[in-house]
Amino acid sequence: MDFKILTDDDATVGQMTFDPAGDIMNNVYLSLVVKRGSWFQNPEFGSRLHLLQRAKNTEKTAALAEEYCREALQWLLDNGRATRVDVHTERDRSQDLHRLKLLVEVTQADGRTVSFDRFVEVV
Repeated sequence: MDFKILTDDDATVGQMTFDPAGDIMNNVYLSLVVKRGSWFQNPEFGSRLHLLQRAKNTEKTAALAEEYCREALQWLLDNGRATRVDVHTERDRSQDLHRLKLLVEVTQADGRTVSFDRFVEVV
């Protein structure tokens, strides 16, 4: 049984609870925040979003962020735990020049949708 991970408002800090997880939010969260290659049991697990920390806030960086999210969540589609992954990015240069917002929606196999949004710090 998986235990539910609670996240703060910007999904940067996760805290394990003893409540049972009823959806795949844990899978989505861990797939996106764990650095790809850092988990000893599966070097293909995780995302490459950490590589964008030194990238400029451009359209190309936004496209890379979307690609990295899809790549990190592909295993959910391959295993049949999800049927669809939608990723969008927002470059809000009016509020903060150094933030790129990720908006991720994953449709589970049972039809429910899990939403995840997070800011990625860029230069």
